[in-house]
Amino acid sequence: MALSDLPRRALTAVIFGAVMLGGMLWSRYSFAALVFIINAGSLYEYLRLVKKHQQYTPLQARTTSRVTLLLGCLFHASVWYALNDAFVGLIAVLIIPFILLVFITDLMMNTTMKWKNALLNAGGLVYVSLFLFCFYVLVAPPFYLGAANTEPWYPQFASIPLGIVLLVWANDTFAYFAGSLLGKHRIAPEISPKKSWEGFAGGLVFALVTAYVLSGFYFSLNPVQWMVVASLVVVFGTLGDFFESWLKRQAGVKDSGSLMPGHGGFLDRFDALIFCLPFVTIYLMFS
Repeated sequence: MALSDLPRRALTAVIFGAVMLGGMLWSRYSFAALVFIINAGSLYEYLRLVKKHQQYTPLQARTTSRVTLLLGCLFHASVWYALNDAFVGLIAVLIIPFILLVFITDLMMNTTMKWKNALLNAGGLVYVSLFLFCFYVLVAPPFYLGAANTEPWYPQFASIPLGIVLLVWANDTFAYFAGSLLGKHRIAPEISPKKSWEGFAGGLVFALVTAYVLSGFYFSLNPVQWMVVASLVVVFGTLGDFFESWLKRQAGVKDSGSLMPGHGGFLDRFDALIFCLPFVTIYLMFS
């Protein structure tokens, strides 16, 4: 990274952080709106990345991308009607008919790669829309036994999603610094040349420290649970980074988008968060 680019990256990071924290902490509806926007932007970029491996005419490509994007947005918009409902998690089953609609749309197209096209498009609904949906499950009333909807959004409901985001940021930041200063042993250079085991260790250590600090402020989880969540964030967040890097390499691009100057697009910013969310949610649901 050139030093001349540092001020632009820093300003973008500050604005990004402010929008994220404001959306997460203001109310349950600003939180839902924030997740909706992340879903729409990330799904749009995913569909652009996989387009190279699909066979469409220009009109078919536009049609299937718009249908898939619309269905992903409708899936998340449906949460608005049940955000105060104890059964918000059941909305997840809507992904099944939405995936079927994606397959029907693709199978109706006159192409020689119908199933591959459909699988790649439906994969976006699972990888982006369903994974991000886990955020809503984490703030649903049944997740907080005895918590009433009249209780303050923050910290009662927002603490766990906020903690997950802070853990992702802590891991990303200190993995970068540790890898830059100490990195010698690359994890998977053919996919992501800059990621090292030293960076992974640095991110893990600081994420665990951050988790311990969070346990002193947010009591929705006990210290051990926060530590386990931090470990899941680091492991599966790193896998999410690799998966998105692999998608970009397959598409032959450096960034998934250009929304944030110096930081890339939605997937570049949210790849780790998206990938770790279902694993953290499953752990917390059964712990």
